[in-house]
This record gives sequence, C-alpha cells and structure tokens, in this order.
Amino acid sequence: MDSIIITPNVGIGPFRLGMCKEEVEQTFRNLDHWRANDGILGNPSYIEMLFIREHFEYDANERVRFIQLINPHYSGHFCIPCLFQGVDVFKTKAEDLIHTFKKKYPMVGDVDPRTGFSFAIQELELCFWREGIMNDEIMKDPDFLEMSEENQELEKRYFYFTTVSIGAGGYFDFMVDSPS
Repeated sequence: MDSIIITPNVGIGPFRLGMCKEEVEQTFRNLDHWRANDGILGNPSYIEMLFIREHFEYDANERVRFIQLINPHYSGHFCIPCLFQGVDVFKTKAEDLIHTFKKKYPMVGDVDPRTGFSFAIQELELCFWREGIMNDEIMKDPDFLEMSEENQELEKRYFYFTTVSIGAGGYFDFMVDSPS
C-alpha cells in the first residue's frame, strides 16, 4: 500500500462501510505484514495504530457505519500519504484544507478554520477533526514563545488535523446546527 485513499460513502484504505466485524478483523490480519519489526512481541501493526478498532462503529446489523483514521505522523514511526481527492489531508495545514474544500462543498461544524476543531462535508459524510489549534498568530504569542522547544514542536502538530472520518448516510447530521 503506497497510500491510504479516503473515498467518502465507500471506505478508507482497505476498510469499507458495510463490512461486518469479521471482515474488519480479517483485513487487520491480512495486513499483519505492516507490523513493526522492533522485536517486541505483540506490538500493534502500523495499520492498527492508524485504524484503532474502537474507531469503527457498527449499526444494528453489525455492519460498519463509521471509520476513523488517525494522522500517521502522530505515531512517530510511520508516514504514509492519506489522500482525499489527491490532497494529503494530514500534510496540508488544517486552515488550508478547509479553505480548499469550502470552495467545492458546503461544510458544517465549526465556523472559523483558524479556531475550529471539527469540520464536515455533510453531502460526502466526511469529517475532519483536530484536538488542538495552531496558527501563525499563536506562534507569535508570548505564551507560546516561552514554551520549551520540545513543547513548541508538540504544539505545532495542531497545524494539521488529528483524524479524518467517514460515515454512512446521515452520520454527521448532528453537526448541521452550526453551518460554516
């Protein structure tokens, strides 16, 4: 796998909406060759780091209705492009990503790309989320400048989204109350 492709209404990488739990588990087993070769027995594979089992939700028929992918740069060991419409969603700054996709699609969720955490393209059932916010203004703030270099580097990861998710039809309807 050279990249992970995000295909709304279909799936993310090897995982598909509508899969049963057994198919999800078989997919994890099929990708066992992605396991870190660091000599520690039982270490999760890189795929298990990106697609945590708890980040799959199932409907009443035990079929996948939600898939979430974690930014691979958070693992510190592993980088793979995660592409939506040819754009690497984890290497493009969150503000830039939102401005790009707002030109093509109406979005719901947080209003301001500079200060928001969650943004969804409802018609595609696609959502971007970040756990913190970073922008050029914050980098000039005296509180930021007083941080250690190590903490500044950790904070800079918030320039980018933490997760991208897709859901089955209607999954992100709860976000409609705050259109952007």
